[in-house]
Amino acid sequence: EKKRRAKIIGMGALNFFFLKFNLKSDFVFNPKESISFEGETGPYIQYCFARIESIISKSKLKIDLEINWDLLIHETEINLIKQLNYFPEIIEQAAKKYDIHLIPQYLLTLCQIFNSFYSVCPVISDNKKLEKARLLLIKCVQINIKIGLTILGIETLDKM
Repeated sequence: EKKRRAKIIGMGALNFFFLKFNLKSDFVFNPKESISFEGETGPYIQYCFARIESIISKSKLKIDLEINWDLLIHETEINLIKQLNYFPEIIEQAAKKYDIHLIPQYLLTLCQIFNSFYSVCPVISDNKKLEKARLLLIKCVQINIKIGLTILGIETLDKM
């Protein structure tokens, strides 16, 4: 299992590193940078996916589509919702312009916003209505990460 995970992370790191750059620009491959769990790397995105999976599994609530969106009022929640809504446009632009690097750049921004959100907005809460709303919000983030990485040919892991 460890070898399988290492291979998925390693291949994801390599693919992501090359795909995050505009094909029209020059770059220097940095193997050490590419496998870091911090910064603009594939493992950073894969870890974000796994972190969301961990949060969801720790909650005793099931994800429900019937939530009160009006509860999501914190600035970082609003920023996440805006970034989620931007995803279809990114996919369309990447396809029309043959500009795949837009997808890794989107995923990096999404994960940065998610991490900002998570540092100030606990998902698991005594307020179960708020917890349900935040669970659905982070599940939407996780879905976008999954779709984006799948387009890039990168696998996700539920645990890292």
